[in-house]
Amino acid sequence: MSVSEQNFEDYKSQCVTDLMSLQPEFIKLYDINSYENWFYDHGTGAFHFKSDDGKNLYFKYVDVGSFSTKTNTWNWSWDNDTTPKHVSNALEKVKAFGTANNFEQLTKGLFEGDEYTGWEMTAISAKLLNTIGAYSIPQEHLTIYFIFTNELTQEEYEKLKVKYANCDRHISDRVAFVCQHLINSTSIGFHEAFDSDPAIEQDDEHQAWCNECEKIRLKEDGWADKAMAFANIKVVCNQCYFEIKERNQTGENIS
Repeated sequence: MSVSEQNFEDYKSQCVTDLMSLQPEFIKLYDINSYENWFYDHGTGAFHFKSDDGKNLYFKYVDVGSFSTKTNTWNWSWDNDTTPKHVSNALEKVKAFGTANNFEQLTKGLFEGDEYTGWEMTAISAKLLNTIGAYSIPQEHLTIYFIFTNELTQEEYEKLKVKYANCDRHISDRVAFVCQHLINSTSIGFHEAFDSDPAIEQDDEHQAWCNECEKIRLKEDGWADKAMAFANIKVVCNQCYFEIKERNQTGENIS
């Protein structure tokens, strides 16, 4: 075993020990075992515990990954195409730590493991991201692992729900807004309320419009009634937004 491998085994063991100390406190503090039902929503990134007597508990989560007993493999969520980026982006810190220390299991998306691998990777993620607790869910041959970053109030949970769009083509993602002309168009210009980057999660909703809308907006000195009526703003998900951007930003924007 190389020095790097030995260091990783030691680090992994320490992280598991730390998580084993954290979990009883987390379970006791939030009375987790009193909730009979649980739900998680990749669209909002919110985990919901619900009891039969109507109690509710909400957490913001990071999807760490899943372990398959069918193939005996661990799959980091950032390597899973069905997992939205906003519930796995935080793991970039874990991957960077793995790269800096030459810990291959933190940088390889899919690798062979055993029944302990899921909790080991979850323990490392919990340590590096300074989370408040962890949870696992068995689903057929898969066990999915989560870490909770913070508790959400009922109001915060409801606000998250309205920030995300149901999309026929993509897993639920944050809402974005575009003028009606951009929906099915190509190369008609693309103007944004602020610069956007698909790799960066931003608090404000993305907003964009085409060249013709920009002409009217400038003529009307802002989003007056005529400009708004012409734009006829539509709601799309973030993933659709960046597809629309790629199709249309090649069009020459007016200045």
